[in-house]
Amino acid sequence: MIITALILTSTSLVFCAYATGSVLHKSKSSGAVAVTAPKYLDGHTTDRGQAQPVEETAEEAGETQGNDPGLDPGTGKQADPEKAADPSINEGEEAKTNEPAVPSQPGKPAPSQQNQAVQTQMTTAKKVVYLTFDDGPSKYTNQIVDILNEKGIHATFFMIGNQLSGNEKTVKNAAQAGNYIGMHSMTHDKDTLYKSGSSAKFLKEYKREQEMIEKITGTAPWLIRAPYGSHPYIGKSFRDDIAAARFKMWDWTVDSKDWSYSGKPNRIIQEVKRQVHRDTEVILMHEKAQTVQALPEIISVLQKKGYAFAVYKPDQHIVVNFSKDKRL
Repeated sequence: MIITALILTSTSLVFCAYATGSVLHKSKSSGAVAVTAPKYLDGHTTDRGQAQPVEETAEEAGETQGNDPGLDPGTGKQADPEKAADPSINEGEEAKTNEPAVPSQPGKPAPSQQNQAVQTQMTTAKKVVYLTFDDGPSKYTNQIVDILNEKGIHATFFMIGNQLSGNEKTVKNAAQAGNYIGMHSMTHDKDTLYKSGSSAKFLKEYKREQEMIEKITGTAPWLIRAPYGSHPYIGKSFRDDIAAARFKMWDWTVDSKDWSYSGKPNRIIQEVKRQVHRDTEVILMHEKAQTVQALPEIISVLQKKGYAFAVYKPDQHIVVNFSKDKRL
């Protein structure tokens, strides 16, 4: 029995060795390749705890992500948007930005380069002058604007509402050239505006004119000039109503008296020379033939006296009324 068992065991070992050799030989002779395991993200598993397969190696993933400007090359991490936009920024450096521009008051367009030049004049010049022209629009408006353009300066116009119709192009041209279009009432009639002692008709005229100018220029003005000046016609209660209506009111510091010097431009020039002496001057002029003739020399005189020219800006309002009412 023992001998028989040994013979059977030996026979089994022989057959196993033969079978194994056959398999190895068959594998080599057929050229078959062993199947590789699937690729996995390191340490990433599904909710079931099984590794999540991916379709590319880590090296391949790095190359693909490196071509995406929104990712840091080779890392797969989200890149700093500022660094992605500016490749010259080195690692660890922060992007530098310019200070934001100072915004304009709400509802007002932001300042153009031309307006910024005027602002610079106002803040740096020791002596500033505002040229103002009443009683337009008229046949002289374009001539005045042409002179201002030639000299590279701007002015403030106080126009009469009843004269706007038919002169819309002239008004728009003056505004687009960089001048400020203010209001001088609808009628310029002393009795209508002041005789009752009430501000009702006065304010009604200015509100009407404001609507008309806004329709022409696209901007609603708030600066008014009272016909014949605010003194002695406008008292405390009258000013209260003007302030409540949100209007600002300018009189003047220099009266050129051009309205009384018909045909005498030299007298106007001498009047301006005689009166100007303050660091800030607001010169009253009118749309008259003699004013057009005197204007180039007036500008030259003021320049020689060291004045910079400014145009009215709502966000740079200065108080210029005979009552020195700071609300206006």
